[in-house]
Amino acid sequence: MTSKNKKALESKVANKNNVRDGLEMLRTYKRRTVVWPAVLVVNEFEFKCTLYDISLGGVRLKLDLPLATGAKVKIKIKNFEYTEALVSWHAEAFVGLKFVEDVEYIKALLGEYSQRLV
Repeated sequence: MTSKNKKALESKVANKNNVRDGLEMLRTYKRRTVVWPAVLVVNEFEFKCTLYDISLGGVRLKLDLPLATGAKVKIKIKNFEYTEALVSWHAEAFVGLKFVEDVEYIKALLGEYSQRLV
């Protein structure tokens, strides 16, 4: 690898880290990495999926299904109750959901686990 290519690669990595750090600062809620089973309900269809991170504001899950931004869905995380969410984004095989319910409801839904998200 030439010196020029190495510098370009280092610059790309630095820019990616800067974007990630910037997004963290913009987030309202603390985010935790998890690997949890979930069920997503879209209309009358249920899809088993895997949750990869969670906050009091929403979740990121792996689901290779292109959902429209703004679509209303229901999600069941682990053995918690179903809750409503809106599709915030979809990229590659991942989907970002924003909880519809307020933070106090989500805290009650997640029980003790919610303390790790504050």
